[in-house]
Formats: sequence, C-alpha cells, structure tokens
Amino acid sequence: MREFTYRSRDGDVKVLINIDHGEALERITKDYTGCVVYASGNIANRVKATCPVIPIVDGEEGKSIETALGIVRSAHEVGIDRDGLFIGVGGGSVLDVVGFSASIYLRGVDYVNVPTTMLSMVDASLGGKTGVNALGLKNVIGVIRQPRYIIIDLSFLDSLPMPNYLDGFAEVIKYGVTMDRELLNGVMGNADGLINRDRALLEDVIYKSLRDKASIVEVDELDKSGVRAVLNYGHTVGHAIESATNFSVSHGKAVALGMVCEARVGVRLGYTPRDVPNLLMNALSMFNLINEVDVDVNKLVGAMLRDKKRSGDFIKLPVVIDVGRWDVVRVGIKELTELVISECRSMP
Repeated sequence: MREFTYRSRDGDVKVLINIDHGEALERITKDYTGCVVYASGNIANRVKATCPVIPIVDGEEGKSIETALGIVRSAHEVGIDRDGLFIGVGGGSVLDVVGFSASIYLRGVDYVNVPTTMLSMVDASLGGKTGVNALGLKNVIGVIRQPRYIIIDLSFLDSLPMPNYLDGFAEVIKYGVTMDRELLNGVMGNADGLINRDRALLEDVIYKSLRDKASIVEVDELDKSGVRAVLNYGHTVGHAIESATNFSVSHGKAVALGMVCEARVGVRLGYTPRDVPNLLMNALSMFNLINEVDVDVNKLVGAMLRDKKRSGDFIKLPVVIDVGRWDVVRVGIKELTELVISECRSMP
C-alpha cells in the first residue's frame, strides 16, 4: 500500500493506493456523524460499508441534475447533517455527480472518492472537478471541490472488461509524455505485466500518475493560471472525436488519437520533436488504444470550435516540447483546424 497527501483550498486530501476500501472506510467514517454511499448500480453489492448503500445510474445518462437532486433528497431522508459524509463508488461519471451533490448539500459536506475503473483511478478521482450535464451540454453545471480521501482498491479492476481496463492507460501515457519520462518508460517496459493486471506494477503506475496530476492541481486548482492545461493534452482533438462520432469511440481511444494528432500539430508548429508522434503511436498501440476511426471532418472541426479552452479566435493548446516536458501555446482556431485536417485526416 502507498499513500500521499496533496494540498487544496478545501484542506489536505489523502490518497490511499492498493488498500481494501472497506478497511479504509471503516476508519474514515468514525470521524463523521453519519455517512451514505452512492454506488454504480452494477457494483453496489460489492461495497463494504456500515452506512446505507444507494445504487445510482452511471454513465452520461446518470450524470444529470435530476440524479444530483435525488442524491440530495436521499441524503436528507437518511439524516445526513453538515458533519456527515458522502461516499462515491464507481467510474468517473458517478464520482462527478456524487462530488457535485456533496458540494451543494447543506452548502457543502465532505466526500470520499472510491474509483472502480482504471480511467477513474488515474484521472477522474483526483482534481476536484465535479459536475453534471444539462441543456444538452457536458459539465455545464459544476464546481471545483476536492474530496477528503481517495481510496484506490485494485480488486475492482479484476472484473473490469479488458477494453474498459486498457482505456485508462491513455491517461497514464499522457502523464508520461507530458510530465514524466520515467513513468512512460516504465509503462512501455512493463506493458505485458500491466495488461495482465500485476498488482505491484499497477500500484506503482497509479501512484506515479496521481502524484503527477496532484502536482498540477496544487498549483492551479481552479484552472485559472494555465498550468492545469497540460491535463488536457490530447483532449482538444479527443473530445472532438467523441462528439463527432456520437460517443461511439471510448474516451481512452479518442484521447489516444487526440494525443497523436496534437503531437503532429506540435511538430508542424515547431514545438514538438519529430519522433514524439511515433513514440506515442508505439506506446498507445501496446495497450490496443490505436484504432482506425471514421470521423466526419466537418463534425470534428465543429466540435473543436466549441472547445472550452477557446478564447475568442484563439485556443490554449498544451504541447510536448520534449518527452516529459510541456508548454502551453496560443494558436489561432483557424490555423489549428487547418493543421488538424492536414495532419490527422489519415490517422492512425
């Protein structure tokens, strides 16, 4: 078991990796007047907790203001007061809506994240970005509020379907190529063991990934200074691919293609070394994250024009300037879309 603590405006956040979630929750909940668990419906029966366990719908369907209001209603019914605790158990969408609900219930109560997918373990569980979809828009309602604890129980990965499991490695490789050369080398050198879900290797990779992300969150928690933009590497194009394909492409595979595309764009802009796109292709292919995708270019460009990082006619784009080093550049949206069309039309 490994652990670390990162600082936030809401107080210290403790991250526990490779620990039984029931054991951890038993210790944590003793400090609260009450608790309630909101868990993805397909794993609610696996939750080990002394407080009520309430199943909720996961995925984008469940990430709604209606779900959040249902959580608030049920917390009130079971008697959670301001010194009570919400516990979210599930993938990223569940953690998002539970964290958001905790932030608005009685003007804010503490919450704990227990991620159950590889993607949520290395990404969504840490950072404090919570929210729900509404009006046909993703995350249009939300706040940044940090959890008190993040509990990584690797046993949840045992039953995760292989494609869902591998999806999370897109984010791991993102941390490696932008911030952590040692992590990238370790992932590529131990791909077989990681694919076979070796617990010791997973503990190390998840620990390093979350430490990397926490180092960014600590200095740009509210996403104001531009530092947090590195966490969106590959996501400008990746989110556009998801949108243009009506989310038929998984998040991990969309971000994987997005990173390769943005690396090619970085080369054309003169920031990224020429070998980085092929390095990314090799690393991502090891985890079966590079597949041919049929994308309508007009829909892709339209989705990019709606990117949240856009400011007027420009967009802040993170670029790799060397493996493990990054910067943010301001690119004209017209120039960027033209480069994406020319460099990424034939991907992979």
